[in-house]
Amino acid sequence: MKVIEVTRFGGPDVLRAREVHDPVARPGQVVVGVAAADVLSVEAQLRAGWGREWFGAEPPFVPGTGVAGHVLSVGEGVDPSWRGRRVAAMVGGGYAEQALAEVEALVPVPDALPLRDAAALLQVGPAALSLIDAAELKPGARVLVTGAGGGLGLMLVELAAAAGAEVTAMASSTAKRRRAELVGAAHTEQAPRTEQAGQGRFDVVFDGVGGEQGARAFELTAPGGRFFAYGVMAGGPASFDAAEADRRGITVRGMEQVQFTPEEFTLLAERTFNAGITPTIGLAVPLDRAADAHAAIEGRALVGKAVLLATSRAVRYREYGEADVLTVDEVTIPAPGPGQVRIAVKAAAVNALDWKFRKGYMVVPLEGPAGTGIEVSGTIDALGEDVAGWRVGQPVFGRVPTGGLADHVLADPAELLAKPDHLTYEEAAALPVAAETAARTLAELGVEPGRLLIHAVAGGVGLVAAQLARARGVEVVGTAGESHHAFLRDLGVTPVTYGEGWADRVGPVDAVLDASGRGVLADSVRLTGDADKVVTIADPAAGEFGVRFSTGGTDPAPVRDVVESGSVRMPIARVFPLESAADAHRLSEEGHLLGKIVVITEAVVPR
Repeated sequence: MKVIEVTRFGGPDVLRAREVHDPVARPGQVVVGVAAADVLSVEAQLRAGWGREWFGAEPPFVPGTGVAGHVLSVGEGVDPSWRGRRVAAMVGGGYAEQALAEVEALVPVPDALPLRDAAALLQVGPAALSLIDAAELKPGARVLVTGAGGGLGLMLVELAAAAGAEVTAMASSTAKRRRAELVGAAHTEQAPRTEQAGQGRFDVVFDGVGGEQGARAFELTAPGGRFFAYGVMAGGPASFDAAEADRRGITVRGMEQVQFTPEEFTLLAERTFNAGITPTIGLAVPLDRAADAHAAIEGRALVGKAVLLATSRAVRYREYGEADVLTVDEVTIPAPGPGQVRIAVKAAAVNALDWKFRKGYMVVPLEGPAGTGIEVSGTIDALGEDVAGWRVGQPVFGRVPTGGLADHVLADPAELLAKPDHLTYEEAAALPVAAETAARTLAELGVEPGRLLIHAVAGGVGLVAAQLARARGVEVVGTAGESHHAFLRDLGVTPVTYGEGWADRVGPVDAVLDASGRGVLADSVRLTGDADKVVTIADPAAGEFGVRFSTGGTDPAPVRDVVESGSVRMPIARVFPLESAADAHRLSEEGHLLGKIVVITEAVVPR
C-alpha cells in the first residue's frame, strides 16, 4: 500500500510517497481502507520541525490522525460485523491507503454522509461542538470568531449563527470572509482594529489564531464574557494578563476545551456526523499531492478544510438497464500512463449517448463495471510520462473515452483545451460534444445563407449549430418546446412547436439538421426536396430515407474555434451533484431541455 512520509524536517517537498506492506490488525484492532484523510495545520507545523519537544515525532514518519473509509479486516476479539462498515477513526499515520485503528476509536459514518466530509468533520466537529456548548450562547449574543476562514472557524460561525448569535468573522482574505458570510456571519473583519482594543464589544470570543492577534482579540472581550484561547496558528496560544481577566470577570478556557477522553470524543463525533453539518472543503487532492495540501495551508489562502483522497468516486453500472443501475463507487484513483494526464473533475456533462450506452442500445458487451460521461472540465491533477505543454493545476476541458462522471479521470491531452476564464467549469463541460458535432454537421450540410431547420434546436447541439449558422447569415428555424421559444427568439431563431402539423408550420427549407431522433426524417426530406440536404445525429433509421447519419469525432479544433469566437451561449439546463447522477440520466432521457445537463463533483466546495 502507499503511504506519505515526512522524510526529513522541512518544507512541503519533504513529503514523499512510499510503498509499504499492508497492515495487519492485532487483537482489538481493525484495518480501515482509507477513503479520505484529514489534513491539519498542526501537521504542517510538525513536518517543519515545530513541537518536537511535545510530540516527539522524528523523520521518517507518516503524518495524519483522522481518516474515514471502510473496515477491511478485524483482529481477534473484534465483532466481525464491523467488516465492510463505513467508519471514521482517529489513528496514527493517516496519510495512507490503509490504517490501523482501535475498535473503540471507530465512529460509524451515516450512509448519507460522504466519506470525505466525514474525514473533514472528524476532528473539527467535536472541537466546534465542545466550544459552542461551553459558550452557552443566547440569542443576540455578540460573538467574535478569529481564524474564521478555516475548517473549525467556519463551523463555529455556522453553529453560533444557528444559535441566534450575532457573529463577527475575522479572516485574512476576501474569499474567507465571503465564505463566512455564506455560512452565517453578520459582519466580517480582516483583523482587530487598535482603536477598538479594550472596548469589549463581544460577549464570546473564539480565538483560533493565537499569538498577538489572539491577545488583541482578548481585549475585545466584554466584561463578564467568555474567551476561548485554543488557537496556535501564530505559533502559540494568545497571551493575556490573567489578573486583567479576573478584574473584568472574563472566563478563560484554553486548549483543555478541545481535548477529550476517547469516550468524550466518540460521542461528540457521532453528534457531529448526525447534526446535518456540511464542512467547507477547500481542497481535496490525492495522497500523492499531500505536499500541495500542506503548501495551501501554509500559504493561508485555503478556505475551509483540506483532505487527502486515497480513493475516488466514480459513477458506474454493472448491467444494462434503467438509471437505477447507476451506482457511485469508491475506486482506486487512476494513475496516468505515458502520454496521459489525470483530471480532477469539477463538472461533467450528460449526453444522450451516455444513457443509450447504459441501456445497452450500442450492443457493447459489459466486461465489468462501466463508467459513464464523455465530457469533462476540471484541473490537471497529474502528468504521465512524455506529456509536454501542460502543467498540474491547469484548468482544462474536453472529451474523454468514458468515465467522466467521477472525481478523477484519465485523458489524452490531444483532446483537451485550456479552459478560458470567461467560461465556468459547468459551461466548459457542456461544450465539447455540442461544439464539435454542430461544426461537423454544418460542414456536411454545406450550410450557406438560406433557410436551415434544426430539430431539437434547444438542446446542446441544436443551440450551438443555430448560433454558428446565424453568425454566417443563415435564417434558422427550429422545433422546440414552447417554454423555450422566448430564449430562442433572443438568439434570432424562429421557433416552431413539436407535434402534428409541424412541417406545415415550418415551410420549405434549404437544409435540415436532426438532433432529435423523433421520426422527423420523412417530412424533413420532403421539405428540402433532397435527402442529401438532411443530416441526422440521432435517428438510426436514416438509411431508410437516404439520409446521412453523422457520427462523432474527437478533434478539439472546432471546439476551440467556437470558444474563441466568444459568440456562442450554452445555457445549463440543470446541475446535479455526483450522488444524483441517476436523476441526471433520467432527465436527459425525458428530453425537451434548454441546453445541457451537468453533474458536478464538488457540490459543497466553494469555487
